[in-house]
Amino acid sequence: MTKESSAKRTLSELYFANDTKKAHADEETAPLTLETLPPELLAISLAGYADWGDLAKLACVQSSWKNLVADSAEFQGRDSKWQLAMSLLHGDDKHAGNSICRHGELESEERALTGNNRGLQRNESLAVKYLQEIAGISVDGRGNNGEFLDLKSVLPGDQSSDEAIDHGMVDEPALIELANCYLHGIGVERNPQLAIHYLVTAYHCKKSLRAAHTLAMLYEYPDMSCDQIKIDVVAAFEWFKAAAANEHVPSMAELALCYELGCGVEQDDSEALEWYTKAANKGCSPSHYSVGEHFEEARGVRMDHEEAVLWYYKAAKLGEEDGFNGLKRLKDTARRIIPECDHGAMNLLNVDAQAMGVMMNE
Repeated sequence: MTKESSAKRTLSELYFANDTKKAHADEETAPLTLETLPPELLAISLAGYADWGDLAKLACVQSSWKNLVADSAEFQGRDSKWQLAMSLLHGDDKHAGNSICRHGELESEERALTGNNRGLQRNESLAVKYLQEIAGISVDGRGNNGEFLDLKSVLPGDQSSDEAIDHGMVDEPALIELANCYLHGIGVERNPQLAIHYLVTAYHCKKSLRAAHTLAMLYEYPDMSCDQIKIDVVAAFEWFKAAAANEHVPSMAELALCYELGCGVEQDDSEALEWYTKAANKGCSPSHYSVGEHFEEARGVRMDHEEAVLWYYKAAKLGEEDGFNGLKRLKDTARRIIPECDHGAMNLLNVDAQAMGVMMNE
């Protein structure tokens, strides 16, 4: 169970002391009610086992409980505030936190909520308020000279004006979520410049590879920002390089593609092959095919169809359709070097790519 998903909403044991004291004073004449429970038990029962939707409903029961949701989040601290912020952003939906990029590697599975919030209304502006508290730093997008930096000018080597802050108090997930809010106008006025600088702050303060990769994607693919951020392939390359150098696998594959296409950097098949190989060795299935393609076409390396087949075979085993197609192109070589004991793979050489996938999964 993850840290965030296991965090329970808790309150001080004496949070309900005044309510229970009043209830006990009248207990001889009044029927048994929730307030007649000991305050410690009431705090555990209501906060520890209720979801945010339950607490929101209870806050409407009596005036002394009107701050129940906020107090529960405040007492528990960061994890509880994070859960509440996600709940306020998405209401009833179970959600793992927004990912600016469309690719799955940027989704934060470890932050998934486990409980349905049963009617908790969305309040995006309040969610942003909690995220700003969690973030541990105020970001305004100004450089060392106090002026706002141009969107295209932000590179890994650029420093923000917040060099004296306590980096230990900065929260990476909150900064990235805030970047998403400002990029898409969720709970705040849309501000792509500020979104960029939340990501830059996450990178500089927490060495966030997710933030670096996201920045690269924003500069590379305009649809990631709904065309708010102009394409800057050089900036994209630099951010991919910064993340790839620290073994961020998706960035390794994207960096290899930059070298392969000459996007933001001089075209270099040898560098492309090196980074594709590194990404493949870290488990990136599409990169297995790309390595094989370099060997098949003698790009950055001498032609070697046997080596190409071995990489295509690995890609096919991982479910990559391009790997299946590569094996079919080099089927004569494949028949010689694919292990005969792998009957499924041998049969794949005689069927189309779609059928290959079905057979391989079996």
